[in-house]
Amino acid sequence: MKFRSRPQAPEAPPPAHTVIGVGANFRGTLMVSGTLRIDGEFEGDILRCERLEIGEHGVMRSDVEVKEAMIEGRVYGNIRALGNLEMKSGARVEGDVAAMSVVIEQGVFYTGRCTMLEHGVDAVELDTDRTRPREYARD
Repeated sequence: MKFRSRPQAPEAPPPAHTVIGVGANFRGTLMVSGTLRIDGEFEGDILRCERLEIGEHGVMRSDVEVKEAMIEGRVYGNIRALGNLEMKSGARVEGDVAAMSVVIEQGVFYTGRCTMLEHGVDAVELDTDRTRPREYARD
């Protein structure tokens, strides 16, 4: 008699190594190894962050490159995720995103461009100059 193995439950994300709590405001450069969770307000640069979580009350004003991201709050800036990017219901993202996998739940407000990466190491240039006129293909 052979038994089938049970399907494994999906892995829970690791606990945050660094947390900016509700009511906290941070401006500047933050160097984080591991997971950063923002439940307060952040404006500046984030370096060496592997996983970024923006909580329901979190606000981030920054361009960021991470391995993966999960957004429940508000983001004003560009996000480049070398792996997965999840936008949960109630999130507000204003900026361009680039990722290998993008999940946008119903109820997300998103404005910007989305670029799907073929490989996590692909170079992607996020154009932040929105004043330049767009070129359109002509027949």
